[in-house]
Amino acid sequence: MKRYNQLLVVFIALATSLLSCDDFLDQPVLGKQVLDNYFVNEDECLKALSACYASLSPEDWWENDVFYLVGDICSDDAFKGNSLEGDQRDFGYLARFNITPQNEWIQYKWQYSYEQIYRTNLVIKNVPEAPVSDDFKAKVVGEARFLRAYAYFELVKNFGGVPLLTEPLTVDDPRQARVAASLIWEQIEKDLDAAAQVLPERSGQDATNLGRATRGAALAYLVKAYVYQEKWAEAEQLAKEQIIAKGEYNLNDPFDRVWNVNNPNGKGSIFEIQTVFSTTLDAGTALPVFTRSRADGGWGFCTPSSHLDNFMAGDPRRDATIIKQGDKVGDDYDSYDTNLSENESGRTNRKYYVVLADRPSQSEHTRTPLNHILFRYADLLLLHAEAAWHNNNFGEAQNSVNAVRNRVGLGPIASSGDDLLLDIYKERRMELAMEGHRYYDLKRQKGLKYPNSPRLREVMEDFVDYNLNSNTDYDSGNSAGSLFNENVHVLFPVPQVEIDLSEGLITQNSGY
Repeated sequence: MKRYNQLLVVFIALATSLLSCDDFLDQPVLGKQVLDNYFVNEDECLKALSACYASLSPEDWWENDVFYLVGDICSDDAFKGNSLEGDQRDFGYLARFNITPQNEWIQYKWQYSYEQIYRTNLVIKNVPEAPVSDDFKAKVVGEARFLRAYAYFELVKNFGGVPLLTEPLTVDDPRQARVAASLIWEQIEKDLDAAAQVLPERSGQDATNLGRATRGAALAYLVKAYVYQEKWAEAEQLAKEQIIAKGEYNLNDPFDRVWNVNNPNGKGSIFEIQTVFSTTLDAGTALPVFTRSRADGGWGFCTPSSHLDNFMAGDPRRDATIIKQGDKVGDDYDSYDTNLSENESGRTNRKYYVVLADRPSQSEHTRTPLNHILFRYADLLLLHAEAAWHNNNFGEAQNSVNAVRNRVGLGPIASSGDDLLLDIYKERRMELAMEGHRYYDLKRQKGLKYPNSPRLREVMEDFVDYNLNSNTDYDSGNSAGSLFNENVHVLFPVPQVEIDLSEGLITQNSGY
């Protein structure tokens, strides 16, 4: 969590020292923190744990924040956005599926995921030996195991099988081969289950700990892990009995308040990255600036497509998701300027928009205090609905979908069979649009037009056909998605630098 970045200075020195080389005179470095005399009290254990949270969204915009947008731009929901060809060229290549192992954003995702794994492994290994209470140890290690599971979840959904490290990597064993994706999922399940056994429910957290990992967060990610593996029975039962029935989360926050600087850790928030404005620390998020119109002081990336806009027409969630050229935006703008000359779609992500009064006066791109929601209750309900459908429990699926629809004043659905599955898919797109989920949903779901292919194939075909042949909106003619190949692009390439550093022990994904 970014608010803990000020605690990292000592710990980063500690972690770095483990991989340092000896001085050529073989003299000890004086005044440097090392593992031998760390983890000696609760404060040091918490500083180490804070470093694990900080890896979710490090201090600058390019380290992890940008990659959270890949789930939008690699789908029919959004384009790269900023139409300046030389501005973040590799980000645009991702959006167009012109992807190579040299893509810098692929490298950052791999690098910072393993940074988080390294830090969590240090905590998991060392805290059990610290002279602190057993209850304290269990909670700290539980949070670290949750965060390690999250890091591996991000890796496996992007790259498939990856090196599996459950001990801190040292200079004696720097090269690690990939293992099968099934083994990564197995480790994720173990870590999440272990975390759920010791972490408190959200209702058991006091104000100072709100935002830390909870039992509900661990179980929710376990549900999602089951869904990704098509373990439908386990996913449905766990979601219903251990999360929905417990009543820890609800949909009582109005939809247009879910993403709001003044509603951190809302009633439907299961897990989100904590941010805070500071005049001295980069402890905020870059997403509001990165995605906002260049005419409004932003950088203009990840702009919603007219395809998504048309899909959401008439839905109450549309205006809380998309700002279109000329829209009235609260009290800030009577007619919003998306800077059409440098915007691929003439639209902006409303969910990350921060009103003028709440924007930091300095270093806004790294100090905006908008929490980044990674998992919310509506997502869990829709995952439950999807699992229930696969178990032929159509009534259960309808109940969960209708709970989401009811929050925004929409009537219930009563469909069944394939029509119900399509309704679940449609509801996921409406509810979670521009939150980074779409690409990952589409590649794990089976297509209806091509049952043996990921649903991403038929969706991207439709998107390309719409843009090139029937779209009459501002973004017509955009060829994003035309290079998509289902035999290649359901996974990203392993960064070439990682293959080189492993001297070929790490192998490349097919097609790259």
